[in-house]
Amino acid sequence: MRIGVLTTSYPRAATDPAGTFVAGLARWLHGTGAEVEVVAAGPGGKSDANGAIRVHRVDAPGLFYGGGAPEALARSRRAWVAAGWFGVRFAAVAAARARRWDALISHWLLPCGLVGAALARGRPHVAVAHSGDVHLLEQLPARALLARVLGRQRLVFVSADLKARFARLAPAPAAAVLPMGTDLVPAPLPDPPARPFTVLALARLSPIKGIPVLLRAAAALPDVRFLIAGAGANDGPEAARLRAAAPAHVDMLGELRGADKLRALQEAHVVCVPSVVLPDGRTEGSPVVVAEALAAGRPLVASRTGGLPDAVGDAGLLVPPGDPVALAAALARLRDDRRLNAILAARARSRASVQNWSQIGPRILNLLHA
Repeated sequence: MRIGVLTTSYPRAATDPAGTFVAGLARWLHGTGAEVEVVAAGPGGKSDANGAIRVHRVDAPGLFYGGGAPEALARSRRAWVAAGWFGVRFAAVAAARARRWDALISHWLLPCGLVGAALARGRPHVAVAHSGDVHLLEQLPARALLARVLGRQRLVFVSADLKARFARLAPAPAAAVLPMGTDLVPAPLPDPPARPFTVLALARLSPIKGIPVLLRAAAALPDVRFLIAGAGANDGPEAARLRAAAPAHVDMLGELRGADKLRALQEAHVVCVPSVVLPDGRTEGSPVVVAEALAAGRPLVASRTGGLPDAVGDAGLLVPPGDPVALAAALARLRDDRRLNAILAARARSRASVQNWSQIGPRILNLLHA
C-alpha cells in the first residue's frame, strides 16, 4: 500500500521535536510494509531520519514551527497572504506526488485536510484534527461550507472536545477520537531522585501554553525545583520577559531534544501542562508532552481545558486554567503526598500501554481500509 502523508509540521532533523507524532505514525506505517511518502511544510531533509521515508518540502518562512501558524496568523495580515501562497504551492507539490498513492493521511484540517480531500478522488483519506486547525476553521467566513467538505472525509480528532466543536459546524459521520502516540520514551523511566522535588514543563513559549501562570505558581513554592523547556526559550522578547519574571528556583532550559529531553523527564517528579484558554477561545488539543509523560511514568498536573482532561485521565490532577493558586496547590499536594504521587505514576504507566503507536496505528490503518 502506498500512503501519502500531508502535514505542516514534520521533523527537520533527527532530533527535531516538531511534528514527532506525525513522523511516529509514518514510521509505524512503514513498519507494516506500507510505502510512505510525506509532503511537509518547512525546510529540512528529503528523507526521514532513517532514510526510509521520502519527504518533499514546501517552505513557508515564519508560518510553521517556532510559535506555530495560529500565532503567526493572529499577529499579522501578511501571514494570511503568505498562508494562501503556501497553500497553492503545497497543493501543487502534493498533486504531483498523489498520482501514485493508494491512500492519504493529512494532519491539520487546514490546509492539509482540504488538500487531501481534493486529491483523494475516491481513495481512502484520513484527516487528523489537532486543535489550532479547528479553531481557525471556526473563525473563517466559509466555515460551514469548508466543514461540510471535511465532514465527508474519515476524520480523527485528538480529543472529544474537538470532535464536539467540529460537530457544531457540520456532521462528520466517519469521525473517531484518537490521541497521538510517542516513541520518544520506549519504556517507563526509573524513579527520580527523592530530592529536590522537581516539576517539568515542556512547551513552546507561546501564549496558549500558560507559562506565565506556572511562574506565578512557582513563586509560591520556593522549595520546589522548576524546569521549563521549549522552543524559543533562549531568544525573542517573550522569552526575555519570562526569564525576567522567573524566580531563582526556576531553570529556563531552552529547547531540549532526544537524550536531553529524556534526562529532564528522568529528573521530574511531575510534568506540568498549565495551558490556558486564549481570549479568542482557542484551547489545547492533546499535546504530545502528555503522551511523553505517560510513557515516562510521570504524574501530570494540567489545566482543565480543551483535550487535556481526556489526555490526562486518571494519571494526574486537573486545575482551572489560568489559576496560579490552584496550580500551586496541586503541585504542593503531589510534593507532600508520596503515596498519591506513586498511585498517579502507576496510572500513567497503565495509560501509556494503550497510548502508543502499536495500539493507535492499527486503528488508523483500519480507517484507511474501512
